[in-house]
Amino acid sequence: MPTTFAQFKEEVFALYQAKKIRQELDDLLVNPSPAKLRDYCLIRLSEGLPPEDIEVFQKFFDPLKREKNLEEAITKYNTGYLKALQKFALNITQDPEDRVVKLFAILVNYQPRPFRFTYDHLVQDPLSDTPKEEEHSKIKEDIENASPASIDPQAINHNNIVLGEDQVEIRGIADNVNDNIATTEESNEANETGNIEVLVDPPKRKFLNKYVLRFTGVASLIIAIFFTVHYLTPEDCMCWNGERYIQVDCQDQTQRYQVVGLDKAKLEHFRKITRPDTLGLKDMGNIWYSKIDNEIEFFTAPGYHPIQSRRSLKATTKYIFETYAGQKIENNQNKQYGIMQKQ
Repeated sequence: MPTTFAQFKEEVFALYQAKKIRQELDDLLVNPSPAKLRDYCLIRLSEGLPPEDIEVFQKFFDPLKREKNLEEAITKYNTGYLKALQKFALNITQDPEDRVVKLFAILVNYQPRPFRFTYDHLVQDPLSDTPKEEEHSKIKEDIENASPASIDPQAINHNNIVLGEDQVEIRGIADNVNDNIATTEESNEANETGNIEVLVDPPKRKFLNKYVLRFTGVASLIIAIFFTVHYLTPEDCMCWNGERYIQVDCQDQTQRYQVVGLDKAKLEHFRKITRPDTLGLKDMGNIWYSKIDNEIEFFTAPGYHPIQSRRSLKATTKYIFETYAGQKIENNQNKQYGIMQKQ
């Protein structure tokens, strides 16, 4: 039985190679691909696995138990995540994750499984092939068989244990063994804590991502509204007063006619000609007119009627000019649209 996970990993891979040579593997494992490995996991699951193997499958394919059952979790599992399992089978990676090795041990039916860390194995001295427990027993036997004459006063330690000349202090060995065990326990505890954090962390992260997404959406909406109001709403506006356009505040609700965005060209050059009887033939190319409800109005620039905004102005023809303008025509306009006081 392997005493370290490194030994467990080597034995699992060695068993896979041996079964491959003896042609004892399923066809899906002989030349494994991510899709074939997923299919074979479904086959192994259908064969009826012990609870320990089911636990390994659960932690690998659906640790948060989001799917209805384990079979559905394996079926929906992204095969791209099984490339690590494929690389281990092909001996491409030398440092696979623990869960990869444990899952592969189930696929090749390695026994005994799953690997569980134990402290029953002997702690080895890096400089010696002899187990420290065996060395410890040997030292105790030497102490019991030692004669009083061979005792060196300097070989008495603080626990009054008498040691021989060529012997090692028992307490030191015991302390080293205890230190190694304590260090291993701390490492194992840290690994277990890390595993728990991996399982708990995704929901927290998902919750935080939702919170950040909502906050970002609200902030973006506020910025969009501010941008629209500040940059797209005209700061200056104008309004027709019956004779010309005058500049007004965009929020002014007291105007008789519609408030529109500021157009400097119209503000400076667009006028209604209130005395068409003063016009001459020389002005005909520079005036435009509109005819609404048999009322003729003349303006100093082209465009649309300032009140009837859907009616465009037309260039004045000689007939219109001779009929409705000139010195012979009395000023009979402004019957419908009176001139307002300048504001």
